Amino acid sequence: FDARRFAGIDEAMAQTGSITASLARFGIDDYLRQSTVLSARHADAADLADLDLQPGAIVLVTVAVNVTPDGQPIQFSESRFPAERVELKLSAL
Repeated sequence: FDARRFAGIDEAMAQTGSITASLARFGIDDYLRQSTVLSARHADAADLADLDLQPGAIVLVTVAVNVTPDGQPIQFSESRFPAERVELKLSAL
């Protein structure tokens, strides 16, 4: 989230527990996923600690961008998942 545009979104997230509800507080009533890039890599030291993995483990990494309906970027995120514990289903709308 842009730090200037969304100053206080951390507090909104703590109060609402929802990205959608938090964005609504900033006048964003709708947003779309512009892109998601999925990749796999060996877990690094942070992954091993954060995800309680063993050396040699593989993590799936998603890098996503959400935008307003007119295409203005509002959120960039990177998520990591232990490959051995996740099944992903991808489908087109």
